[in-house]
Amino acid sequence: MHPKAFVPCLVIAACAVWMTPALAQPRTVTSSVVKLDVVSDSPDLLAPWQSEGVSLSGGSGVIIEGGRILTNAHVVESAVSIEVKRAGGSARFPAKVVFISHDADLALVEIDDDRFFEGAHPLPIGKMPELQQSVVVYGFPLGGHTLSITSGIVSRVEVDTYAHSYRDLLSVQIDAAINPGNSGGPVMTDGAIVGIAMQGIEDADNVGYMIPSPVIAHFLEDVSDGRYDGVPHLGVALQDMESDSQRRGAGMKNDQTGALVLRVDYGGPAYGVLRPRDVILAIDGRKVANDLTVAWEGLGRVDLAAAYQSKQIGDTVELTIFRSGKRMKKRITLTPHTPLVPGRERGEWPRYLQFGGLVFQPLSEQLIDDAEAGYSDAVSYAEVNNLVTKARHEIILLGQVLPHPVNRGYQDWGGEVIRLVNGIVPRDLKHLASILDDAKGPWLRIVTGDGFVITLDLKAARRANQEILLDYGLSEARYLGEGASNGRRARARP
Repeated sequence: MHPKAFVPCLVIAACAVWMTPALAQPRTVTSSVVKLDVVSDSPDLLAPWQSEGVSLSGGSGVIIEGGRILTNAHVVESAVSIEVKRAGGSARFPAKVVFISHDADLALVEIDDDRFFEGAHPLPIGKMPELQQSVVVYGFPLGGHTLSITSGIVSRVEVDTYAHSYRDLLSVQIDAAINPGNSGGPVMTDGAIVGIAMQGIEDADNVGYMIPSPVIAHFLEDVSDGRYDGVPHLGVALQDMESDSQRRGAGMKNDQTGALVLRVDYGGPAYGVLRPRDVILAIDGRKVANDLTVAWEGLGRVDLAAAYQSKQIGDTVELTIFRSGKRMKKRITLTPHTPLVPGRERGEWPRYLQFGGLVFQPLSEQLIDDAEAGYSDAVSYAEVNNLVTKARHEIILLGQVLPHPVNRGYQDWGGEVIRLVNGIVPRDLKHLASILDDAKGPWLRIVTGDGFVITLDLKAARRANQEILLDYGLSEARYLGEGASNGRRARARP
């Protein structure tokens, strides 16, 4: 869990609180707020061939233009059944997810029955709220079954961590109560949606976070062509330049400020354009401060990431940089990019590969979080070696070992990073599968990130695979992702 212990506001039951006359809202708003009852079957990341089992949960949503319902991604993630009812209504209607953004924790849900929308007024997306602006939060939080309406003010605007995706995106803190069940509900000002309730902080009173309207608008524009592309990455690691010595050592003038480039990810948007030791002075004309922030109209200072996250995949961004004593302009096309240790995969069943009882998985923030302290070595390795190269596109982890005589001596292993397999760096999980499939000779030798060696009898491990599948209830030896070679059959996520 992240330092602030963010928790998404999802709950099994919905609720109401008493409303004062000051909170009474037009029927056009309340008639467009909905409650979602979700049956989900989430995968078990620590045993990725099985699910955690069916669970029931509830969340909130709002009707927007186009006969669509906007809610949180974490409300409908892994859903096998969704039923929706309007505030004040009793009829439930089946629904389906049409677009989901795990990055921005947003989703669009549709209902194929016009009766659901009778008398509803789609609510517009408003402008970014300002500090101290009053807002009203609608939803179905814990404690009852009818619509809850609370009010508050905008207390903070900054780039912050989304608990669902582990991405740092523009976020708004409000002092209106946001509790379990509020997830996906609209935050309103002057009849327009200025945010979607997202998460709260454990052990904090009246501290809630919403996804602000610019992030919502970005998502809606993204999917307007019928495809979700995502929120851009720049593909660099940056360091602040608040040290006078750091700036002087870079040859910068007294009036120059910026962000020091430490690393440029192979194949990322900035690859071949920026170099380590470059200093980013400005992004699209916005001057970068030494604390890695830019000035934003009406918001004050926000993390510089906001300057390019407001763009769509395929757009360009112009950087002013300082390199070897010279000021220059560089243009970067924001191509799709996945970091070496990504946050949350896009709704697929978790990828894995079992061989000789050794279960391999790609390392992700989500896996680290689910495993809690169990993968500390892998986390350290990832932090030190978080570099995408031509040889390595993702970090492969030995998640666990399923005990069998063929892997005796390694049965208490788990959490180790895989560095080499028969002398080859596994580029990604698909590449590891091909290395194992093509391996020849009597032995399979695997070197971990800390230099330890696993040696298996190659022929014995291959013979044992089917027995291990039966012993541990695995339907497949591998799932490498959609479109990959998955052995007998691909296991697609519903």
